[in-house]
Amino acid sequence: MGNILREARVRQGWTRAELSERTTGLVAPSSISSYESGHRAIKVETLVTLCAALDVRIESVFRAAERRLGS
Repeated sequence: MGNILREARVRQGWTRAELSERTTGLVAPSSISSYESGHRAIKVETLVTLCAALDVRIESVFRAAERRLGS
């Protein structure tokens, strides 16, 4: 899921700091980095916050993750 979030952020042309700002500071840039790299599991609440900031539907994130897993 982290790769999908990173791709959405990069498509927007945002840094991790800019994405953090768009979450009104609820998600720190260092946390975003950890989620994107897969070093930290993401809570559903955090995923919802990031999807809202990225203007991405959470369903599309789950569908993309399923496709990548071959499900």
